[in-house]
Amino acid sequence: MIAPSILAADFARLADSAAAVEGSADWLHVDVMDYHFVPNLTIGLPVVQSLRKATTLPFDCHLMIADPARWAPQYAEAGAYNVTFHAEAATDPAAIAKDLRAAGSRAGLAIDRDTPVEGYLDLLPHFDLLLIMTIKAGFGGQAFIPELLDKVRAARRHVDTGHLELRIEVDGGVAEDTIAACAEAGADTFVAGTAVFGAEDPAAAVRRLRALASG
Repeated sequence: MIAPSILAADFARLADSAAAVEGSADWLHVDVMDYHFVPNLTIGLPVVQSLRKATTLPFDCHLMIADPARWAPQYAEAGAYNVTFHAEAATDPAAIAKDLRAAGSRAGLAIDRDTPVEGYLDLLPHFDLLLIMTIKAGFGGQAFIPELLDKVRAARRHVDTGHLELRIEVDGGVAEDTIAACAEAGADTFVAGTAVFGAEDPAAAVRRLRALASG
């Protein structure tokens, strides 16, 4: 599954950017940052609501925000297919996951660069997706950190051993030279920003990434 991140798109032409990967991408990854949980400010609920009307691509909303218990369900109500929030910002992740599902979306749990994944493995039955950051959350265009794939391997072992229905997503520096290693480590869903929207032909870039991930 390839989920191009509109964080790397032209913010003045988001609908056009979505259209450029419609038919080639599986999801559209929407990075929501609030200048509190991370030191950057991107887009919020009104943009998601407007963009939802402009594309048929399922939205994979990644909330890098404080207080996800308050805000996350609104993204589900806005039509997001999957809403992922950060473990570091949540006091009761399982309760938020339940609220997201009740509001109509799938639920994802994100683990940032410096957070060990082991403490959250037992929560995975409550979720549909685990997002493992392969950079520090908050800014696009950072260099991929290969050592963080150890978290992906640990999560994949846990998922396979427990026979869980869970996607493992990686986000950060995913490109043509890194996606195969992510897939080999056990990821099956890949967020790519600059590698897609920085390319001359975003749809072709998605197809190349998919081929490389498939081996």
